[in-house]
Amino acid sequence: MFMGGKIHKVIYVDQYSRGGAELDYFLEKLKKISYPIENVKHYAYEESIRLLGTTNDILILDMTEGARANDIGRLVETVRGGGLVILHNLNPNTETPWRTAIHRKLISPPYNWSDLKPRFEKYFIRKVLEDPHVWIFDGWKIVKGELLHPQKIVREKPALPEKSKIPKSLLRLALTQDQVRVLQALEQAMREKGRSVLVITANRGRGKSALLGLGAALLLHAGARKILVTAPGKEEVQVVFELAEKGLTALKEIVKREIDGGWISRLKCKKGVIEFTLPYRALSENADIILVDEAAGIHIPLLFKLMKRFPKVVFASTVHGYEGAGRGFSVRFLKTLEEAKEIKLYRAELREPIRYAPGDPVEEWLYDALLLDAEPIEIKETVNVEECRFERPNLDLWFGRNEEKLRQFIGIYVLAHYRNRPDDLIILGDAPHHSAGALTTKDGNIVVALHLAEESEMPKELIEDTLLGKPPSGYLIPACMVRYYPSFREFAGLKGIRIVRIATHPELMDKGFGSLALRKLCGEAKTDGYDWVGASFGAEKRLLNFWLRNGFIPLHISPMRNVISGEFSVIVVKPLSERAEKIVRAIHREFKMRLLESLPDTYYSLDPEVAAQLLSVERWTHLEKPELTPSQKERLTEYVRGSLAYEGACDVVKHVLRAHFLSSGEARLKLEIRDEAKLIARCLQCRSW
Repeated sequence: MFMGGKIHKVIYVDQYSRGGAELDYFLEKLKKISYPIENVKHYAYEESIRLLGTTNDILILDMTEGARANDIGRLVETVRGGGLVILHNLNPNTETPWRTAIHRKLISPPYNWSDLKPRFEKYFIRKVLEDPHVWIFDGWKIVKGELLHPQKIVREKPALPEKSKIPKSLLRLALTQDQVRVLQALEQAMREKGRSVLVITANRGRGKSALLGLGAALLLHAGARKILVTAPGKEEVQVVFELAEKGLTALKEIVKREIDGGWISRLKCKKGVIEFTLPYRALSENADIILVDEAAGIHIPLLFKLMKRFPKVVFASTVHGYEGAGRGFSVRFLKTLEEAKEIKLYRAELREPIRYAPGDPVEEWLYDALLLDAEPIEIKETVNVEECRFERPNLDLWFGRNEEKLRQFIGIYVLAHYRNRPDDLIILGDAPHHSAGALTTKDGNIVVALHLAEESEMPKELIEDTLLGKPPSGYLIPACMVRYYPSFREFAGLKGIRIVRIATHPELMDKGFGSLALRKLCGEAKTDGYDWVGASFGAEKRLLNFWLRNGFIPLHISPMRNVISGEFSVIVVKPLSERAEKIVRAIHREFKMRLLESLPDTYYSLDPEVAAQLLSVERWTHLEKPELTPSQKERLTEYVRGSLAYEGACDVVKHVLRAHFLSSGEARLKLEIRDEAKLIARCLQCRSW
């Protein structure tokens, strides 16, 4: 702990809120060598998010019971160049899975600990053993390791511009020349007349959040009265607030901070306020500027709504690293921004690491071990959809020596999905009821990736728990059916597969590859005796259309919006057996009735086109006749003739529309979705003209 005559800051992390026996033993040893134990800070893994943005000398991860991949990813990146990461009690010969919080969630009846597969553990340990920069000690004996001479960071103070509208007292807080450069870009972009957007990208550990904090201080100093800060979670913007406070203090402002749940949520000074809000709630706020941190973790439709809502927007996102989204953020979001003529777009990138030198071997190991930089294969020639084949890969091989396939698989998610975490590797590799599917080219390259979960034959005791308001993990769709449609609880006894995620290679989207993968999966599942295949996702028009087009039936829409994506969650199911067909048809009718009755209340703000899509299934033919009194029929006739205003017949119109949307197939009047959406908005959601 004494390196170079200096006492170093030590972080010790284990599974226990107050520390376990290994920590006690470690502290006793330190006392014997007169090491000041007040320099050792203990955290439980579940608290590790509080260490985001910190810089540490020595990190000790107690691996007696393992660690979540998320925790490993976020913690290792907090160690400075020349620092030390110790994986304490890591068993190199493990044949059993770790016992972490994520593993506990993977166990639900009929499974127990013995059913978990330690694929991720073996994969991770192999990555540890293979890396030349890793030392292995058995007691004090060096089992493996070579003397490492880490590249020293020779960090000169950034050169400050002679002429700048940014106060030098603020610029001096920048740690790299990159930060100075991007701070100038931010000042220029926000000074631009009209609508302007700045997009900042960086790998983790480049000082992106710190830069946003300095930028917030600058913008408040320059005249903004209210600045909103948003991100997927409040914990992810603490560095933003800390540096904003530091910047305002450097500008001679007296700052008052407000704490909410242990996190900074608001800074206030005479110049104005900097305030946190969740992404969806930001749409109902007013502010001069909004700063969006970890933008790749927010659903893209919501990002565009934020861009339209505020005249000045800064989007910042991690490209690779613990919260990274690979090139997906660029592929899916920046491309559209570049085509938007109504905004002035600025782009900036932070490349220089804050804590360690470029090319740091520990960072390179971490990215490799957790597939943080995974990307799909490059499409170099035409891929014909009819030549592709569907495979159910052997995950033992993928997590073993066929890592290239795993990297391709994860790489597609990194490009196509807005939220990826290292824990996904543990779920895919270790969970007994999770598996993978892949659509591959004739050369064996993956072009569609499917993460699957079996949700079959829910035990009776879990059905009872669900009815009592305690739904179990591992049965997302069956539990939801039991909870909202208790009369059809027999659905929970069916055999089903939930598609956790499906993603197509970005260069092959909208060409039928995803639909082919679904058809192949459903065909194989039916042959294997499954009753249904389903999915749960955010109700966005384009995505919903994909599932409906492929024969999936909507059975549920969440009563609350997701606070991050701002969307309602939808469950869709495709029945494969006669028994499932009968139950799904009955539940779908119940679903439509519930949705129709809830449109003026729970779903008042639901996009009317999404509502129309959910009510548009034509799998079965059914005619619903409105039950009208003689008086209602006469008023309806008068309304149609134009002799009675809508307000005088609105009750009858609602009856007719209800019958229209409950009808299906050949028995339903054919209308355009856009026209149905207008009717829903005015007549069923009771919005104004």
